[in-house]
Amino acid sequence: MKIIFLIFASVIFFFAFGCKSDNYATLNNYVVAEIVNFDLNCSTCILKFPNDALTIKHEIGASRDNYYQTVNLNKDTFKIGQKVLVKLRIAEENELMACITLYPSYDYSNIFITDFKHVE
Repeated sequence: MKIIFLIFASVIFFFAFGCKSDNYATLNNYVVAEIVNFDLNCSTCILKFPNDALTIKHEIGASRDNYYQTVNLNKDTFKIGQKVLVKLRIAEENELMACITLYPSYDYSNIFITDFKHVE
């Protein structure tokens, strides 16, 4: 009986903690983001979410100073202080650039922008 219990417990533990989920948190609605800085090491944008900070924290996760490092918004397209509407998700490990993983400028959470619109 103990062996069956141990096997059962091991299987439950493996499924609960042993596999990394491929279901990354995604926001399907547009949220307002503000360009607050650039990562000059990677030439990408650093965002904050002035209207939706709690939603982002809850759905995507907390990040230092409520700033988030984008892995795919090129700084040459934007200006500091500019607002954009974005759809986003947590960046997958294979999307992180070497400059972020090997020589990080900041320790912000990494996000992938799935779509954006300029705010007029």
